[in-house]
Amino acid sequence: MQNCPLCGFKENEATAMNCSNCGESLEPTLAITKKFTHSLPLQPKDRFVTENLFLEIDNIKYYSVYESFDSSKHYTIVVCPKTNTDPLANAIPDLNNNINLTDENISKEKNPFYSKFHLLTRFNSPSVLRANSYFSDEENAYLLVERIEGQLLSNVGKLSEIEVRQIGIQLCQIADNFHRQRFVHNGLTPNSLVIDPQGLVKIIAFNQVRSIKPYNPNYPIELSDGFSAPELYSLTERSILDKRSDIYSIGAMLYWLLTSELLPNSSVKFPKNQNWQLYPQAVVSPAFERIILRALAYDPSDRYNSVNEIKFALAALSTPTAIQVAYASDIGRHREINEDSVLLLDLRQCFESFNTYIGLYVVSDGMGGEAAGEVASRIAVRAIAEWVTERLVSASLRSTQGSQLVQATQTGSLSLTSDGGSNVRAPQLITSAILHANSEVLDYAHYHPSTRGLGATVTAALLAGNVLTIGQVGDSRCYIVSNDKLEQLTEDHSLVERMVRRGELTKEEARVHPHRNIIYRSIGSRDDLEVDVVSRMVRRGDVILLCSDGLNGMLSDSEIADIIKRNPDPWQTTKELVVAANANGGDDNISVIVIRVD
Repeated sequence: MQNCPLCGFKENEATAMNCSNCGESLEPTLAITKKFTHSLPLQPKDRFVTENLFLEIDNIKYYSVYESFDSSKHYTIVVCPKTNTDPLANAIPDLNNNINLTDENISKEKNPFYSKFHLLTRFNSPSVLRANSYFSDEENAYLLVERIEGQLLSNVGKLSEIEVRQIGIQLCQIADNFHRQRFVHNGLTPNSLVIDPQGLVKIIAFNQVRSIKPYNPNYPIELSDGFSAPELYSLTERSILDKRSDIYSIGAMLYWLLTSELLPNSSVKFPKNQNWQLYPQAVVSPAFERIILRALAYDPSDRYNSVNEIKFALAALSTPTAIQVAYASDIGRHREINEDSVLLLDLRQCFESFNTYIGLYVVSDGMGGEAAGEVASRIAVRAIAEWVTERLVSASLRSTQGSQLVQATQTGSLSLTSDGGSNVRAPQLITSAILHANSEVLDYAHYHPSTRGLGATVTAALLAGNVLTIGQVGDSRCYIVSNDKLEQLTEDHSLVERMVRRGELTKEEARVHPHRNIIYRSIGSRDDLEVDVVSRMVRRGDVILLCSDGLNGMLSDSEIADIIKRNPDPWQTTKELVVAANANGGDDNISVIVIRVD
């Protein structure tokens, strides 16, 4: 007997392909481990396989899955008897323009993994299982694929709205990989998807994939009740397989991830105006529920027309629902004046059920001697704020067009509605704002000759929706802590950083080097200033840190990371960062902004 990984039904026959209770696929899944002592035949093209000792992960009816004991080997091997039939043979007769998967060709190959290998090699995406090679010996057939990390989605339980939105966007990307190749997957279920520790979702089952062509009843699709689209239950020879069937499956997956409950059997015809709802099983935002219900429409014409359409709808929703921000700026222990300037600007707006969040955060470290450095940083921060507010914030507040301030673009990035109703990308906006600040500082120096030589660093972060865009000039920094790992998102424009990149200094040596304060790019230094721009998606639990070099000059990256991790309150984080930097010497002004995404 087999246990169903989805509903838990325990009385499935050992040879059953699908659960007799819920219809979920019973294909091999990651399970119990034990030693595998069979010898593995090696051919010249497979000589990168250097060991014959494997861990057996599963051994269910059709084939077995093994992984190397050596964790440095990034592959998994799938083994089955050579006499097994190829489940995709003739079901997809045009996998490759140069390959005709007919019975004759399959018999020549005599490898049941033949068509699956050629299907997987059509894709180059981290969300689709990658195949490396396939071969056979006298008894068995072998398929080498990338190492499968993580756990099946069927094992994760109920998730939060934010987590489900992020998975939903990835499901759309998975389906789009198949749709662009003129395939319909037909099998997006919790048991066909793996999620790794970083939250990346990967599709690992492919036996229901078919071309977007008239349906061939000789090669039926194994359906999964609660996930398969209603129209798949009544296919005929005249039916054209439709990519909107995958959109229904995506909606069903979102429903299941939120509630841990299956939808009623899709084969039963419900009225077109059936009234699905998630409450009280799950409490989600009304806009998100509308997206799910539209994807679950009984009639395909009432669903989204493409997976990109539903992906953009989800991306527009996936804005941080709660932001906690704190800042601190201190003179330090050895300076007579604080030449740093800090800016925090938050815009939260809701109209016509559209929620908007935009945050602008700037740290600027002034330089140039007496009565100059603090002026340069103040001018830079003010100029950036003016530029953004005039072209973005004021446009939103004056708008009568009813358009969203933050919208998903066709490439998956975000578009911002600027003054006059035109659209501007976040990198354009932040670059233009910093260049405007550079012009303002140059103009000030021109009209105040006594302050010539003044300048400033700038690290400016624009958080629009769930996209963080950073503009960088100088050696102030932006870090992010995500999944408990600290990452520096910006690159210092300093002499010692160049020496570190060339291998002449370590990071620790750079922190105490006598030339550590020499920078080769700054606000106010030249007209043709180059601005570095970095964009990054943020997720729930991420912490963003902007700081002047008075912080990272006194604290190592590991010390900064430890302080952030042990302080869930951003105000406590900023306080301890400044106190720790002063305790380690406080050689310079110290300014920090901490942004926590909840």
